[in-house]
Amino acid sequence: MRKRVLSAIFACVFAVGLLAGCANSGQNASGETKSGKRIWKFAHTRAEGTDNDKLANEFADKLTSQMDNLQINIYPNNQLGDYTVVQECAGMGEIQLMLGSMSPSVNSTLSVQIAPYLATSWDEAMALYNSNDGMVYQYVSSQLKKENINLLTVIPKYFGAIMTTKPAKNIETPGAKKGLKIRVPQQKAFEEFGTAIGFSTTPLPTSDTFTALQTGVVDGVSGGGAEQYWNDYGELCKYLYCTKTHMECHWIYMSMDAWKTLSAEEKQIVQKSAKEIEDEAFKLAKSNEKKYIKLFKEKGVEVYEPGDKVIDDYRDYVRKKVWPKIGSEYGSVWGKLSKKIQNQ
Repeated sequence: MRKRVLSAIFACVFAVGLLAGCANSGQNASGETKSGKRIWKFAHTRAEGTDNDKLANEFADKLTSQMDNLQINIYPNNQLGDYTVVQECAGMGEIQLMLGSMSPSVNSTLSVQIAPYLATSWDEAMALYNSNDGMVYQYVSSQLKKENINLLTVIPKYFGAIMTTKPAKNIETPGAKKGLKIRVPQQKAFEEFGTAIGFSTTPLPTSDTFTALQTGVVDGVSGGGAEQYWNDYGELCKYLYCTKTHMECHWIYMSMDAWKTLSAEEKQIVQKSAKEIEDEAFKLAKSNEKKYIKLFKEKGVEVYEPGDKVIDDYRDYVRKKVWPKIGSEYGSVWGKLSKKIQNQ
């Protein structure tokens, strides 16, 4: 644990201290300078011009137009480090705002957000992930507080899918052998899930996946439509199976150090603005689902869009066969969450 904390400190110093305006501004942990002006660093993981970049800029504009003495500098495309580093830096007060994935490196139970088949429709996803009363959102928020981070909103991205270089066998039957080996995230839940639905699985980090596809180490990858498009998997994989394996979300969160310095009025402005971004992001995610399918087809990818019955078969099969094996990964929330979902 001590080694991990020291590594995080060095990563934060390196990532933040080397950038212009960070080393010589005299800022404290809330982003306030000696002159009283607040300069916040807002990091995100996508390139300029992407949906996340546009949402980050829109959120920043909402805040700076309503709050005095506030400047927000946006750092896209992992300029301040990947999402794990930035999350740790935010907890230390070195970065004020972040939009991106949630790292389970400190608290592995945060992986509950991407547990397989929590939701298979946008209505179900909104009920579980919304910032008002969504059970997944509330749990993630409660855990981030332990890291000195205040969760502001969810940014839904897409339902998970499977891409392969060769056609899968028996794709309409969840438990039947598919005859292929796929890359899965390095989590027990996804190994269990991939095996249960008939694939051989190889856990790999995202950074190694493209090469593994090129060299034939794996025949496919479990992920999501937009993610797989931006990673250029469509250059190698010519079959996309939209089986809605899981819900992928990004999040906007804030250093608790910065949050505590805000007045009651300013906190209301931040919360209202964040909710407006969330509502926009849900609409965007729905439209992107069709957009990326179209883009994949234009690349020559054969897209399989199963009907409701096949999706329901996968959902029911995974909940019956896989969920009992993975609950220990997610801590105390899993019992309540799985029970609520299955009773709907």
